[in-house]
Amino acid sequence: MATPPPPGSTQTSDQSENQRGYNALQQAKTGVERAQTDVKTVMDGLIRAYGGADGAAFQGLLNEWSGQVDLITRSMGEMMQTLTETGQAQSRTQGQINDFIQEAKRSSISQGAQNRLNP
Repeated sequence: MATPPPPGSTQTSDQSENQRGYNALQQAKTGVERAQTDVKTVMDGLIRAYGGADGAAFQGLLNEWSGQVDLITRSMGEMMQTLTETGQAQSRTQGQINDFIQEAKRSSISQGAQNRLNP
């Protein structure tokens, strides 16, 4: 059985997971874009070498593939943006919670002091 995280560490863990997810997506996106560039380079050479209907069909196939890769990389970028926005929201929420706790402590201390002064 796993030991639960200490109080207050859950938010930090979530932010760390978001960052790891973002980094993984960024690496994958870069790799996909690099592969797409390599394929386009080879494609340009092959298209020049091919002639006729088979060359046109091959070019159409590679263009379709490249379009699908564009969709994938766009989706990866959107996921990265969502993770960024989630991390920012978590930071804001964590700050608001800390402010609330500090205010509650001040109110509690003030009320306790006031009760002692005015029995």
